Amino acid sequence: MLDEMPPPTATVPFLTDDTSDLGVRVAFFSRRGGVSAAPYDTLNLSMAVGDDPVAVTENLQRVTRSAGFKADSIALLHQVHGAQVLEAGPGACGVIGAGDAVTTEELEVTVGVLTADCVPVLLAGRKAVAAVHAGWRGVVGGVIEAAVAHLGEVRAAWIGPSIHACCYEVGPEVVAAFRDRELPADVDRVDPARAAQVILRRSGVERVWFSDVCTSCDPAYYSFRRDGETGRQGAFIAWL
Repeated sequence: MLDEMPPPTATVPFLTDDTSDLGVRVAFFSRRGGVSAAPYDTLNLSMAVGDDPVAVTENLQRVTRSAGFKADSIALLHQVHGAQVLEAGPGACGVIGAGDAVTTEELEVTVGVLTADCVPVLLAGRKAVAAVHAGWRGVVGGVIEAAVAHLGEVRAAWIGPSIHACCYEVGPEVVAAFRDRELPADVDRVDPARAAQVILRRSGVERVWFSDVCTSCDPAYYSFRRDGETGRQGAFIAWL
């Protein structure tokens, strides 16, 4: 289970894990601790949802200070619910392209994804780290497998807060897509996070951390299904 960490030098809490043996730092943020106004209140990290860019910039700075990431080092994606993997090279910062998984070998670069129900997955490999945005389309489309293949051996994975089956009623075509991949599905509900866990296990990843927090149930998190117009929380990984 990931533990919540309110850093002593900042007011922004986040979920993290003891990863000192892996040489990486992971952080899953909620919507708490930022400066954005409703309906993006308060720690919205997306420039693409209609929020004030000044507020988003301040929120991103709070994230880097709170988790100990290097300033102006966060590489993000224009997320498209696909399976494209992009690589963040030296000096990467901001949105580097369209895709749903971002990797880096660079010590100075933090990679991350933004979510409001979709599953954030962080991966630590031998030479690279990755952040994956896995909605149901990405899960059945192979984005997690693509990221694992890009990294090679994955030593550990973290599945962050996302919508769970309790709040995720879907149509028969989604259920069929999950069953076609032999992923867990109920009559009218799926759980992309549980499916991500199954995929990681199948891919040979033995060390997998899982958050059972449902973003739709918990008002501390952004949820598109619950609220419609809303912000995006962030999940990030970087080398120590």
